[in-house]
Amino acid sequence: MADKKISQLVELTSANAATDFLPVVDTSVGETKKIALANLPMSDAAIEQSYPYTTDFISGVEQTRNLTSITSSSGFYFSAVTSIYVGSNVTSIGSSAFYYCGSLTSVTIGNSVTSIGSNAFEGCYNLTSVNIPNGVTSIEDRTFYQCSSLTGITLPDSVTSIGNYSFYQCSDLTSVTIPNGVTSIGDRAFEGCTDLTSATIGDSVTSIGSNAFYYCSSLKSITLPNNVDFTSIGSGTFESCISLTSVTIPNSVTSIESGAFFNCSSLTSVTIPDSVTSIGSNSFRECGNLASITLPNNVDFTSIGDSVFRSSGLTSIIIPDSVTTIFFGAFFDCASLTSIIIPDSVATIAHRVFQSCTNLETATLPNNVGFLTIRQFLFAECSSLLSITIPDTVTSIEYRAFRNCSSLTSITIPASVNTMGGLVFQYCNQLSTINCYITKDIVDASLNTLSNTPSGLVIHVRSTDNTWTAGTGQSISGNTNVEVIKDLI
Repeated sequence: MADKKISQLVELTSANAATDFLPVVDTSVGETKKIALANLPMSDAAIEQSYPYTTDFISGVEQTRNLTSITSSSGFYFSAVTSIYVGSNVTSIGSSAFYYCGSLTSVTIGNSVTSIGSNAFEGCYNLTSVNIPNGVTSIEDRTFYQCSSLTGITLPDSVTSIGNYSFYQCSDLTSVTIPNGVTSIGDRAFEGCTDLTSATIGDSVTSIGSNAFYYCSSLKSITLPNNVDFTSIGSGTFESCISLTSVTIPNSVTSIESGAFFNCSSLTSVTIPDSVTSIGSNSFRECGNLASITLPNNVDFTSIGDSVFRSSGLTSIIIPDSVTTIFFGAFFDCASLTSIIIPDSVATIAHRVFQSCTNLETATLPNNVGFLTIRQFLFAECSSLLSITIPDTVTSIEYRAFRNCSSLTSITIPASVNTMGGLVFQYCNQLSTINCYITKDIVDASLNTLSNTPSGLVIHVRSTDNTWTAGTGQSISGNTNVEVIKDLI
């Protein structure tokens, strides 16, 4: 047809991508031209100089408007819009502008747009592609929340921050490159991106929020920023990244927060630099293939947190002599751990630290005047433990400390011990000899501490200790057939 002015065109009530077209104003030559719908979305170059008006399709009906901004009041919020071309007159897309537009499949945004608000495309679960213009400086909170069909995203160099939940559960997203301009990645930014296989984080990033890559179950590799201001790996950052096999932590990092690599079940190696001074609770818990790890050699690295290596695949570990405290369950259920040497610097070992380390055969406890207590369940269910020496600094052995150490055949209780909890040696069914330097009243006060130990158990006591009576067939603390021999000096 002959060229017409826009005012002479007849408005369409439906659109056919194969035959219909849009009028455009080519500002470079001052002419009106046309674009076949089949050619949308256009290239970036075409977008920059073409159509100033915004055109969308809702239920097959075309709508063209001269908008300068798109907000939640522009008619798209919770609408049936299927595609939209954002005209060059538009400078901003506001918060919740396309909130839960479940039929929206494609968006073309011109470089005139400099801001995209929070929740802008939240719940657009059929959106497969979107371009982010070079002028946009931040991806706000929940911008692409649950855009589960989005397969790829290119972030321009202008972006400096990625907000909380910004790509949450974009489950079809396969890769992401975070440009060097970005300085922060928000909490749970990529959580649940289950098809994401790789992520490259630019060196400009100084902070990664908690759970930022939580349950990115296909993520195999991650490059962390090399930036002196990147000092912390946040809590749960890579939790349940079950395909992640290795990670190198930069020398700038001083802290690994709680649960940072929890349930990274394929992780086989990790390098922790000497710059690290703290490792939070559950950081490497349930890393079932993590056989070895080198802890930092740093005088400020003084503790191993709660359940840090619980249920991991560790076969051995060297605890540096800067460590003074090992917290609750740090090595609980490390079923492949065969031996452990605890340096003399350690004064406190919390309860259940080695419980259920079923292949642990030997353990060396610290010789430290401050190491006073063997806590509850410390070695319970260590069914392969063959021998252990209780240091003569210990004054208390707590409830079920050695329960079900079914391979333990002998043990010495030093004279320093003045209290014992109940059931300390319950189910130690190979325990045949105890060298006991404490008085009988301490043992008697320990409820059933010898229950389910072998009949005929021999207890050697000091020859000068009149609280004990030599002889066989004695009933002592849950065992009804104990022999007492007074032969220790």
